[in-house]
Amino acid sequence: MIKLKIISAKLIIKHFIVLVILVCTSDLYSQTLVGTVAIEGNSFFSDNELKNSMVLKTDKPFLADQFNTDLKSIRSKYRDNGFLFAKISGFKILFNNDSSFADLTISIEEGKQVMLGDIVISGNRTFSTADILGKFDTKTGEVLDNNILNNDIKELLNNYEKRGSLFTKVFVDDVSVYYENSLPKLRLKIIIKEESKVKISNIRIKGNEDTKESVILRELKINNDKSVTREDLQNIKFRLERLNIFEVVETPVVYTLTNKNESGLLIKVKEGNTNTFDGIIGYVPPANENENGYFTGLINLSFRNLFGTARRLDARWQQETKSIQELELKYGEPYFFGLPLNVSGGFLQRLQDSSYTRRKFDAKGDILVTSKFTFGFSAGIDRIIPPEDSLVSFKVADSRVLYAGTEIRFDSRDNIYIPEKGILYRANYVYGDKKIYNRQGSVNSADQSFALQRYSMDVDVFFSFFRRQSLLVRLFAGQVVSDKLEDADYFKVGGIKNVRGYREEQFRASAFTYGTVEMRYAFSRKSFASVFFDPGYYYRPADLLNNIPRQESFIFGYGLGIRIETAIGVIGVNYAIGKDDGILDGKIHFGLINEF
Repeated sequence: MIKLKIISAKLIIKHFIVLVILVCTSDLYSQTLVGTVAIEGNSFFSDNELKNSMVLKTDKPFLADQFNTDLKSIRSKYRDNGFLFAKISGFKILFNNDSSFADLTISIEEGKQVMLGDIVISGNRTFSTADILGKFDTKTGEVLDNNILNNDIKELLNNYEKRGSLFTKVFVDDVSVYYENSLPKLRLKIIIKEESKVKISNIRIKGNEDTKESVILRELKINNDKSVTREDLQNIKFRLERLNIFEVVETPVVYTLTNKNESGLLIKVKEGNTNTFDGIIGYVPPANENENGYFTGLINLSFRNLFGTARRLDARWQQETKSIQELELKYGEPYFFGLPLNVSGGFLQRLQDSSYTRRKFDAKGDILVTSKFTFGFSAGIDRIIPPEDSLVSFKVADSRVLYAGTEIRFDSRDNIYIPEKGILYRANYVYGDKKIYNRQGSVNSADQSFALQRYSMDVDVFFSFFRRQSLLVRLFAGQVVSDKLEDADYFKVGGIKNVRGYREEQFRASAFTYGTVEMRYAFSRKSFASVFFDPGYYYRPADLLNNIPRQESFIFGYGLGIRIETAIGVIGVNYAIGKDDGILDGKIHFGLINEF
């Protein structure tokens, strides 16, 4: 008797589980699907256009809430295209016998399309209504598009900001329907609340721990009437960044003084490490048993903000190879005697193998015409001293060049470190009087004089297509003209400074042109990775004294690069493959990128 009760309980549980499964699966299989979708009364939009705006589709599950949402989407589609009186006049949902399918019918009354009629603008004094409407993409006789109207208002505000009215407000006051010749039209009312130019009565500077406020204030260049525009604020940021003494310069902010009808200007900066003393040392092992290894190295000493005044002092010593050594000193004085004139002077000595010693003294001045345009002038003496050893195979004359030159520079880059847009243009002309001495170095009737002229033009154009990406397109062209050209007079071709993929200064050229196409991706304020292509052409006339024939060639290099901000400055490393190199025969170019 007990055994039968146990069996009956097991049967009950089993039947209960089966019943639950059947109920659940029956709900799955009994879900109503959309059968057909029919639309009536539409002429402006086709059936397919309206169906594409719906989520419910044929053979997809039917949901009543989603159907209501789809009806609202259809109505919104009509209203976005000017059919303000369009409505859903009715709809039908017809289920089949077992409710497995539902056929949908939607009836539409489109009404008349309402175009934009009057555009009424009030409150404008700086710009006339005709000027404003002439620049609007929103036009009468067309459908009112909210996105286009918003863009028009933004552009109008930009124009006011360029005029100095930073606080001008533009808003839509009313959109209403009126009738003209029995046709409905829209009347758009826009109100402009113009504010006078923002006049700065107070300037606050934050973050300058060592830099004197006077250095920052002189870079502001605020107009005599103390008014500023949005472009002025951008130029202030650019000029402060160009000093290269701040790690971060925020865009200046205009604020309103409490309980006063006055405005102030807030400048926030973060000072970087402007004093550096660093070095790099390397060792080149001997190529064979008969040679000795040697050390190479670089010592870089830089003071970019002496006494907090933006004065600059730089010293550099570099041992490139066993027999090539270079020493350079430079000093820069900004705003000489308080004038918009930056002056600098320098000394360079280069020991070029056993061929010659070069000593160069120069002075340069840059007149700051505008925040983007600079006119420069320079003068100096360049001395070439050949070795005393008469057995040296490569012969260089004992010479001196007195020269003077001019430079124009235009810089509209949005960032001096990794620009995303803008142009950097430089053009130089130098005229020199070259005197060649006799072998004893005394001036006599055997001495000869030659004119030496150097022309060069360099333009960098920057583009950006998405965030952190930038494209550099560069073109350089230069020529040196003289009846007597020697090694030190030529352009140095090859290496990290121009055509990568060749040894540093591998070629000499009296005429040289090259370009660069470089795609960059930034991963910090001064660091980026890149791919590049550097085509170039060089020409060198025959050197009969040293039995060097005329040389000319089209060359190119391509490869990958990276620029990294370090404690000693920004270091560039490139792997480049030259014209005739294999993939594993590329050159590694390593250099300190600075504004020395």
